Amino acid sequence: MADTTEWQTVHDTACTNTNPNSCVDVVINTTPICSNMSNKEFRESIVKSREEAVGLIQARISALTRWDASERARTKKWLGRSDDTTRSILQVGLPRLLQVMKELKPENVIRWDQQKQRNITCTIFPDNGATDAAVCKPDTAKRIIAIYPHFCTSPRSQLWHGCQVLTLIHECTHFTDVFNSNDEMYGVTVGLPFWAQDNPDKAIKNADSLACYVGFND
Repeated sequence: MADTTEWQTVHDTACTNTNPNSCVDVVINTTPICSNMSNKEFRESIVKSREEAVGLIQARISALTRWDASERARTKKWLGRSDDTTRSILQVGLPRLLQVMKELKPENVIRWDQQKQRNITCTIFPDNGATDAAVCKPDTAKRIIAIYPHFCTSPRSQLWHGCQVLTLIHECTHFTDVFNSNDEMYGVTVGLPFWAQDNPDKAIKNADSLACYVGFND
């Protein structure tokens, strides 16, 4: 029979208590991270998404090295320019993004309402019903990604529109030691490339533009 039990680690050592009246109550929050799946299923899904994101970033790094007509066209489409400056920014940022994604663990992805328990230095915005995820950019050491219920119902991997894989890439570009990206323009849509042509200085720092450059599959 398959083991479907959910285990929670509450302490990493074992000992015998010899001090009378010294027991401590441990409160465990058993609320699932996503209401539509068990935490075990959630962790497995995050691992799959992370590995797919790693492959997409590696593919972009290789293509950026070749810098052929196809890659220049992709860069121009999503980031508004395909000049040497844009390429240089990507050559610095993509390896950093790759390293962060490789190190991302399921426990780094939490429900947005758990932010206070994880001592995040920024306040994550309340749920507006449409937001997928958020990060506290300066918390580079913690690498915490707070997800909202909308993320849970988003497809895991449909790279032609918003999905969990692109969301993870988007959020990891925000960290100050990766791309330090902003949210100048939202939307994994056909409108994003048109915006980039008129705003290349903003597109190279825009999280959705960078995520689509890395992983969008049309």
